[in-house]
Amino acid sequence: MNKHNWSLQSVLRTYCGLIFFYITPLAMFLLVEFLEYGDESKCMLPTSLSFWVNLMAYYGIYILVRALTRRTHLTIWLMNIVFLICGICMYYSIAIRNAPISPWDLMAAGTAMTVLQGFDLTPPPQVIFGILAVIVWGLLSRRLKRKGKYPKPALRERLEAIAASLVLIISFSLIAVFGQGNFYVSTWRQVTANRQNGMLLNFVMNIGTMFNPKPSGYSATTADDILSSTTGTYEVEEANEQNPNIIAIMDETFSDLSYLGDLHLTNTDDVMPFVRSLSEKKNTITGHLVVPAWGGGTCNSEYEFLTSNTYAFFQSGSYPMLQYVHSETESMASVLAAQGYQTVGIHPYYGSGWGRNRAYPLFGFEQFLDVEDFEDPEILRRYISDKSSFEKVIETFENKPEGTPLFCFNVTMQNHCSYDTVYDNFPEPVEFRYDTIYPLTKQYLSLIQRSDESIKELIQYFKKVDEPTIIVLFGDHQPYIENAFYRYLTSGSGKSSSEITMDEHTVPFFIWANYDIDGYDAGRISANYLGPLTLDTANLQMSEYQQYVYSLMDQYPVISCVGCIDSNGVQVPLEVADLSDYKIVQYQNVFDKSSKTPVAAGSAAGSAAGSK
Repeated sequence: MNKHNWSLQSVLRTYCGLIFFYITPLAMFLLVEFLEYGDESKCMLPTSLSFWVNLMAYYGIYILVRALTRRTHLTIWLMNIVFLICGICMYYSIAIRNAPISPWDLMAAGTAMTVLQGFDLTPPPQVIFGILAVIVWGLLSRRLKRKGKYPKPALRERLEAIAASLVLIISFSLIAVFGQGNFYVSTWRQVTANRQNGMLLNFVMNIGTMFNPKPSGYSATTADDILSSTTGTYEVEEANEQNPNIIAIMDETFSDLSYLGDLHLTNTDDVMPFVRSLSEKKNTITGHLVVPAWGGGTCNSEYEFLTSNTYAFFQSGSYPMLQYVHSETESMASVLAAQGYQTVGIHPYYGSGWGRNRAYPLFGFEQFLDVEDFEDPEILRRYISDKSSFEKVIETFENKPEGTPLFCFNVTMQNHCSYDTVYDNFPEPVEFRYDTIYPLTKQYLSLIQRSDESIKELIQYFKKVDEPTIIVLFGDHQPYIENAFYRYLTSGSGKSSSEITMDEHTVPFFIWANYDIDGYDAGRISANYLGPLTLDTANLQMSEYQQYVYSLMDQYPVISCVGCIDSNGVQVPLEVADLSDYKIVQYQNVFDKSSKTPVAAGSAAGSAAGSK
């Protein structure tokens, strides 16, 4: 009897640690998904295929690390911490920007770290619980180690474990890549996809964002033929006596929330009275711009404006300016530099953000000024103000070579999120119904009011300038504020969810000149058209590619990742729109540039006659 009891105790002593180890991957998987879901009622169920596919990966990773290190306790601690960090990062990614982490986010990690400094990162209950759970689990693991319950695997067992782990990991990868029809796949609803598929599975499935397959029917010859069909369609009416300076401003998070619904302002009629008054000026083109970003992803709106490429043809979650700009790339800057312009980029923050200090020279900018080039600027909250950013634009204009036109592209920073901290250096004068319930919105609207004042000062300065000058200004996206306020604005619109999504990707723009141009309301267009429209307004040459893109605007004024709008004003899904030629031409322009047939100087010149 005593011998039997001793044997049972020995078995328990030997295998209790292993049992604890094999429970750990399941526990961490559940913890990571709990971090992601938070207080959401819906969660992944054990009856779903994605539940078991994720477990394959977790077990494969834990078993492989244990086999390689031969240390069970170390594996538990190490992998638990790794997955805890991944889970917390995923939580904050969804909480802050309403999007999970995708593979190409890793390229923007530096930008993310600087941006996160402005957010309240106080850990919520689920994050605190996750940290405590990992600590307690690690202490239990150490206690078992002290009692000698972690037998070190022998060589044969290690080889068998490595083989088993590789089978699990490879099977997981194959299912993720080739079995996507069994899971929730949505290009634009990534939060839902992440929660239904699980963090690890959805991340691997999104590795497809790294690749852009050739569109159907693509060949370099076909692309050249499509481009040549529009060459000469637009012609510069008459050479300018003096090419106008072009000041392009992408104003950070500059948007008109009243476009979505009534703001119910109580102490002012409008937070952007000057910008709105421009619609009444004969020398101003006004309208609304559909941009690819919402709440973040500034560089994608920037990329569309500069290159005339549409984000609609890239994989969701990608950042073309980071991923695909590795050599000289045609842009507004390069097209204008070829026409004798001085080209300068300005951004009153870190030049490394979104890789601008690397991409801008490849776009054709001769000079790039960042936060280091600002001396004693005005600071609102913790960012350089629009006022100081515009003063740097004026300084750049005043210091340009005499007789040389200037193209200056200014990406501002004043209105950047977050809006959850009260600052002594920034009063929040705007009041509206329920402003105590929506303090983020209150701060944001007060910032827009300040931007409007600074824009007025900029316009007033260039009104007095003798040189012909055009100012084009637009926002990059709408703000990341309370979701409840967005629902409040749109609740009585009667619009479909797709129409509301389109509205939430819409920001104001204007093109103003200090000389006579035909002003009009351009309606709603997408950001890929704004560059060619600016060149048309300035009566300047377009590249062959810009001509082609501009020729599409009559048929589809909006081509966007959130849908298209046709010439009748009807919103149509992207996949329904007839854009196969555009896909072919853009693919060549981005991924197969070396195959383009050289165009003789001036043969691609053109500008739409004022009908647009």
